[in-house]
Amino acid sequence: MKKPFHPIIGIIGGGQLGKMLIESGMPCNIQYNVLDPDPNAPCRKYALNFINASLENKNAIKKLSSVSNILTYEIEHVNTDALEELERNGVKVIPSSSILKIIKDKGLQKNFYTQNNLPTAFYKIVKSHDDWINAIDDFKGEKIIAKLCSGGYDGRGVALCNKTDIKNGKIPFEQPCIIEEFVNDITELSVIVASDGTKSVSWNTIFMHFDPKLNLVDYLYSPGDIESDIEEKVTEIAKNAIKCLNGKGVFAVEMFLTKENKIFINEIAPRPHNSGHHTIEASYTSQYEQLNRILLDLPLGNTSLIKPSAMVNIIGPENINGDYQIEGLDFALKQKGFYLHLYNKIQTRPGRKLGHFTILADTTKEAIEIALKIKKKLKILEKK
Repeated sequence: MKKPFHPIIGIIGGGQLGKMLIESGMPCNIQYNVLDPDPNAPCRKYALNFINASLENKNAIKKLSSVSNILTYEIEHVNTDALEELERNGVKVIPSSSILKIIKDKGLQKNFYTQNNLPTAFYKIVKSHDDWINAIDDFKGEKIIAKLCSGGYDGRGVALCNKTDIKNGKIPFEQPCIIEEFVNDITELSVIVASDGTKSVSWNTIFMHFDPKLNLVDYLYSPGDIESDIEEKVTEIAKNAIKCLNGKGVFAVEMFLTKENKIFINEIAPRPHNSGHHTIEASYTSQYEQLNRILLDLPLGNTSLIKPSAMVNIIGPENINGDYQIEGLDFALKQKGFYLHLYNKIQTRPGRKLGHFTILADTTKEAIEIALKIKKKLKILEKK
C-alpha cells in the first residue's frame, strides 16, 4: 500500500509534546504547522508555518486548518467549538472535538465514567459554597481532594482539603470543582492506549512517583512489579475506557491502585502524555510515532518493550526565574543507557518542565537506581 510521505499535520499547541511529535515524524518527511500563543514556543523552529495566536482564537484555528491536511492538539485548553465547526465542514480532527469536550471538563469526565460503568473514586460536583457544605458529609474521613472542573494543568487546580476547614469557610476554589474521596497509600499508574478507531494497542503499565509539592510526575518506570492478573485488569480498564469514548488517537489513562488491589480511573488525557515519554527509547514504537501513524492512516506500530526504563522530569526549581544553565550533564552523559531530551525552553520558572531524561537498563531496578543517581547530580542553576 503506497502512502504519500509529504503530508502536513496541524498541531494546536506548540509545547514539548508537539516538539516530540514533530521529531518522531522527521524520518518520514512529515511536515507540521503549529499554533501557539508563545512566540518562543518549543515547536516554533520546527514548524513549516507558525501561527502566533491564542489556542481559543477561532480564526487562527481556521487558518491552521486551511494550510494543513489534518489537525491534532497537544493540550486540552483549546476552542472546541471551532474544532466542531471544522469537523462539520469535513476537516479531520484527531481526537475528535466531542471527546475533547468531555475530557477538558473534569465534571463531565467523571460523569462519563459513571455512565459507562468505568471504575472511579466516589465524587461530587460542587458549584457554590452551599454545594461544598452539603457535599462533604458524604465523604468518609477528614481529607478530600478538590479539582477544578476546567483550567487545571500540570498540577495546578488541585488541592488537598480538610473537611473541618471547608465547614469553617476555607474553600480552595470559587469555580466549579469535583471533590473526591482521598485514598491513602495508593500506587499511581498510567496506561497509554493508541486506537485507530477500529483496533487498539497499549504499552506496559507505567508506575508514577509524584512531587508532593508540585503535584507533577517526578519520575516513573516501566515495567513494574505487579501481578499479571492486575496488569491485565488495568490494561482492560484502560482500553475499555477509550472504547467507550469511541476514541481515535493516543490517550493516557491515569489510574489509582489501592492496597486492596482496587483500581480507579483518575483521569484521561486525549494526547501523548508525560507518562509515555520513555517509549521514545524503550519501545519499538513510541507514543509519538504511533500518533503520527494514526493521523496518516498508517498501520499501528509494535508497542513491545525493548528494555526496562525509568524517566525523570527536569523541572524548574522554586528559587529561579529566567535564564538558566544545567549542572551535572557531564556525569549524566557518561552513564550507560542515558537519553536526554531538552524542550527548547529559553527560561525557567518554578515547576516548569524544561526537559526529561530516560534510562534504559537490563532490569527496572537498575534503571531506577541509575536514574535517581543522575537526578541528584543534575541541577538547574541561574545563568551567569
